[in-house]
Amino acid sequence: MHELGVLCHAVKTVSEIAEKNKIKCIKFMTLEVGESSSFVPAFLEKLFPVATENFPLLKNAQLRIRMAPGNGLIIKEIGY
Repeated sequence: MHELGVLCHAVKTVSEIAEKNKIKCIKFMTLEVGESSSFVPAFLEKLFPVATENFPLLKNAQLRIRMAPGNGLIIKEIGY
């Protein structure tokens, strides 16, 4: 379940930026997820409270997920 690792990193980054800018409260955090990624939005939502546990600025924040269209991966030529 790599969702938790990504969430923890995102929460830590947002918290650090907020502290540097003297922000006292964060109401929501928007995470953009690519459609072709392997992230499961339901897992992200379920794990968000766990990821924010030790970050007071995000303790009561809501997670908003925005799905980004998957552009796909095209491999034209593979050489060894």
